[in-house]
Amino acid sequence: MSALALLGSLGGPGAPADPTLEDKFQSVHSTTYYRKDGNFQFQDIVIEYKLKTSKENSETIEAYMGNPNDISYNSKTGVVSGQITQMEDTFQTNSVVFSYSDYTKIFKFILTFKKNGKIISVREITSTPPNAPAIPPNAITLPTISYETKRSVSYSGGIPTEYQFIYVKFQAGSDLSAFKRLDAYMGRPNIITMAADNYNVLNYIKVSIYDKYAGYFLFITPEVNASYKIIVVGSTDDAKGNRSVDTVPPPPPASPCAGSVTAPATIGNCATHCLVVDLVGNQMEYIAKTSVGTNTEEYLYLDSTSSTVGGTTGPAGFSYIEHFSPIGMSTYQTDPRSFDVTTYNNACVVLSSYLVQEGPGGFRDTYLTSKVIVP
Repeated sequence: MSALALLGSLGGPGAPADPTLEDKFQSVHSTTYYRKDGNFQFQDIVIEYKLKTSKENSETIEAYMGNPNDISYNSKTGVVSGQITQMEDTFQTNSVVFSYSDYTKIFKFILTFKKNGKIISVREITSTPPNAPAIPPNAITLPTISYETKRSVSYSGGIPTEYQFIYVKFQAGSDLSAFKRLDAYMGRPNIITMAADNYNVLNYIKVSIYDKYAGYFLFITPEVNASYKIIVVGSTDDAKGNRSVDTVPPPPPASPCAGSVTAPATIGNCATHCLVVDLVGNQMEYIAKTSVGTNTEEYLYLDSTSSTVGGTTGPAGFSYIEHFSPIGMSTYQTDPRSFDVTTYNNACVVLSSYLVQEGPGGFRDTYLTSKVIVP
């Protein structure tokens, strides 16, 4: 499927088809595009939607297309009838794309939210057909394009969903003032392609109109590890052209356990302040140590604690020692703390220790922390 010029659009969120159903949709929007392939003239209708909450694994979005007087939803049977075709948002792009070979027709769409195959929410929307544009006969070279990708997490109802954001930009300083149309199309690298007229795009997934104020085309997809081909199509009053670029998904975020050490390990210098970590069978044990080399220290405090990389309380309890003058020359350490690695679910643990000394040399403190791999 593909599209060309944005010429038809129905505003508004669409209306719930039956008040007895749940209202899962925040908004529904229909946009139509004209496309010519050989002697055939198509309309591509993009149904875009937003949900009030994130979908669960058992929930799907399916849209039905039909003539306005034929298609309907029966609330008693829970069945849509009279449709010409139906499509599911298989790739979770928050949109469904339909094509029809008569670009002058008006269609009604019934968008359904299904749980375990049963319709629990419905929205209806009617499309507006596009007008056929004149295709410029001559070719023009578009400015060079580039792209940037990043990952972003969105929360809905406290549930996180990660998305891939793709920004497609023209070369800095490009003069775009003569272009009457600038659209970008995203698709699978081996499927999306230009039509024979070198103006329409076939088999795309999503389309984006150039935002001249932001200076880019924007695509948002939940497929954070997917690569795409982006085709940018532009036209002036008397010429047309296109550019394409193949994207690479953004790298995954660094592991929260990056930089962890493996037990047994000594963190710091035990001549001054250290954490000693050992692994005996299924038990990971650690203590904090320090050495006092004079008999003039007046105060000594030393502790050890554990936590998760997320900052919550760790698997082993807090331990500390505190001494006041007189403090003899010796090695001091906290009581050992340990935990069973087979019952700890995280890949690493954060171990920390705080040391305070006070004497003739004044107040001194040090803080040690390190992540340790939990096998």
